[in-house]
Amino acid sequence: MKTAHARLLYIMVGFTLGHLLMGALPLAAQGDCQVILNAEDKVLNTPTHTYSTMNMAGRTMTVETIYAAGAVYTRMDGKWSSSGTTKDIEELTQKNRQTAKATCSHLKDELVDGEMAAVYSSHEESPKGKVDSQIWISKAKGLPLRQDIDIDTGAGKGKSHYSMRFEYGNIKPPM
Repeated sequence: MKTAHARLLYIMVGFTLGHLLMGALPLAAQGDCQVILNAEDKVLNTPTHTYSTMNMAGRTMTVETIYAAGAVYTRMDGKWSSSGTTKDIEELTQKNRQTAKATCSHLKDELVDGEMAAVYSSHEESPKGKVDSQIWISKAKGLPLRQDIDIDTGAGKGKSHYSMRFEYGNIKPPM
């Protein structure tokens, strides 16, 4: 059971950021996708605290993740644990970008907690399924502020929904 729990944490952390655009190499030419890719890369190198609510197969979970000093920590069921490194997530993300197809578009600009953000949508398809998301990226800092993700893994496995909020500043490892 503990191994399954650790595996779920690693998958969740990797997927949560790694999914952000697992698109193929031609994404570099697509301006809207490149903005999202840049934001994703920036999160991994910026101390970040995310607060996520996930509905996976009818089960709702809340999860916190901290990216600090090259490490990733996840709090699930009230307990913090180490979930790998930002380098692990970078490698997973780069691998996933090679096997998926993605399209992105800028939807609008709006305020998020008093900060102006550009809202983007993305649609991705990979052998692992389909992902539709909206991401709010700070116009001043280029960092994600919020994200909503819908995942369909197909084959009758059901759909999942994630909502994330990102915080920056005074972030420290919990352990």
